[in-house]
Amino acid sequence: MNIFQITQEQAQIISFLEENGGEATQEVMDALQITRDAFNKKAEAYAYVILKLESEVDVIAAEIKRLQELKKSKDNSAARLRESLTQAMLVFADEDNKGIRRYSTPTINLSTRRSESVSIDDEKVIDSRFLVTKHEISKSMISEAIKNGLEVNGASLKTKYSVQIK
Repeated sequence: MNIFQITQEQAQIISFLEENGGEATQEVMDALQITRDAFNKKAEAYAYVILKLESEVDVIAAEIKRLQELKKSKDNSAARLRESLTQAMLVFADEDNKGIRRYSTPTINLSTRRSESVSIDDEKVIDSRFLVTKHEISKSMISEAIKNGLEVNGASLKTKYSVQIK
């Protein structure tokens, strides 16, 4: 029996008690004890599984961080090598009539491509018409407004519960 089933059974017993004016027979007390014992065992088992999963999440997060650092290192190395190769091609490769420098080996063909990018030298002196404003919803401001009695269309406060395992 899982926690959901135990909770459902407990609710049924409580409902039965309410329907009978709160009179608890020995049979009802035994059923309550069985569901309480089952809950105690299941709750402890669930808690251990949760702790195990959370520790695995920590290990996975550490591995993700390690792999991200490795990826960044490889990306940086590839970018440095690409820039070195580009500079070498500008010096050694032959330029065709379109201004493209090409170099070929039996297994690979290399060519340059011209592109343009904007370089910002000083953000403070850029005209405001080139600035973009990003709009975001502030949940903390909405929470405060609702707590102060204001109605916020499209939002409401939700009460949540979570289990603390120690």
